[in-house]
Amino acid sequence: MIKIHEINGYIETLYLVEYPDKLLLLDGGCRCDVMVVKNHIETVLKRDFRDLKLVVITHAHPDHSGGANAFKNHGVKIAGYKDHNKWYAGFTGKITFFADIILTYLVATKKKRKKENIWFHPKIDFDYIVKDEDTLPGFPDWKAIHCPGHTYYDLSLVKTDHKLAYIADNIICNNIKKYRPYPLASPEDYKKTLLKYKEMGIKYFLLAHHGKHEVTDQEIDLLVNSAPNKPRIHRSNFLMILKHLFTVAKK
Repeated sequence: MIKIHEINGYIETLYLVEYPDKLLLLDGGCRCDVMVVKNHIETVLKRDFRDLKLVVITHAHPDHSGGANAFKNHGVKIAGYKDHNKWYAGFTGKITFFADIILTYLVATKKKRKKENIWFHPKIDFDYIVKDEDTLPGFPDWKAIHCPGHTYYDLSLVKTDHKLAYIADNIICNNIKKYRPYPLASPEDYKKTLLKYKEMGIKYFLLAHHGKHEVTDQEIDLLVNSAPNKPRIHRSNFLMILKHLFTVAKK
């Protein structure tokens, strides 16, 4: 038997999967979330932090990979997609990284979070590289699925003996409806990803923003049919990001 704990991170929900003899963390959260997870393990679960055997990073954004190197420094093994480090590579990658930090602070401001240090080294030296359809090291009941769209390198993590998947940001939700994420690097890949969830028969979705939800085939079809034809990325929203930068700077 397993139990999936929802932990409130800086701007996202982290999912800690508890087994009798080990723990698995789905995504690394922001840098400041590492101690939040450690405190939950030791104080709430009354377990040794060394029971955390693996953190799987789904994509490069600060609220998903920001804690990876800090967890690694605590002796936790880290797994991620084979091309993960390409997202922030090169000059344009550095600009993208800076923009993503700004947007993370913007979300934190909207959520009325106090300002935390979320800066991190974007390159991760993974202990395990996972590819599409690989089972997770030490956790054969979970499978990594390459599900691009939000970025080019997103992973979704599927519980193979349940109709359950952690899909990070591939669907965003509030109390009323489901949304596509921003950025949307590849709309065509995104549509294929959504249809892949449908074909796999996934019924319950663990979302990084707004918890566990049941998503119907009709809702998936609506997201597919309403997806834009062109990417929605930082380069095409530069003025908006600058506006957000000044907004955050005033806080």
